[in-house]
Amino acid sequence: MSTRAELDAAFAKAEAGWQKANAALVEAQALEIKANAEWEKVASDRRKPGTDRRKSNSVWNNMFPDRRKANSDRRIPETDIAALAKLVSERNKAYTDRSEAAANRADAEALLKTASAERDKAIAALEKLNRP
Repeated sequence: MSTRAELDAAFAKAEAGWQKANAALVEAQALEIKANAEWEKVASDRRKPGTDRRKSNSVWNNMFPDRRKANSDRRIPETDIAALAKLVSERNKAYTDRSEAAANRADAEALLKTASAERDKAIAALEKLNRP
C-alpha cells in the first residue's frame, strides 16, 4: 500500500500538471480569440462598400469601356494583380492562423482532460487513505 507521503507527492504532481494544462488552455483560448478577430477583420475588409466591383469608377468599368475598339488595352493593371495577390495572401494567413488556433485549443483541452483525470485519481487515493 502506498504511504501518505507518496500519495501527497502524486497529488502535488497531478495538481501542478492540472494547473499547467489549465494555463495552456487559457492561453490557447486567447490566441483563438485573437485569430478569430483577425479573420473577422479580413472578412469585414472584403465586405466594405469600397471594395464593391460595381462602383462607377471600378477597375472593371475602366478596363472595358471601349472593348469594341481594336486598339484598346484589356489587360489587368499590375497594381490590381498585386493588390489582389496581397489580399488573397492576407486572407489565407488569417484562415491558417484561425485553424491553427482551433487545433491548439483542442490539444490544450485534451491535455486538461488528461490532467484532470490524473488529479481525480490522486484525490480518490488520498480520500481512500483518509477513510477509517
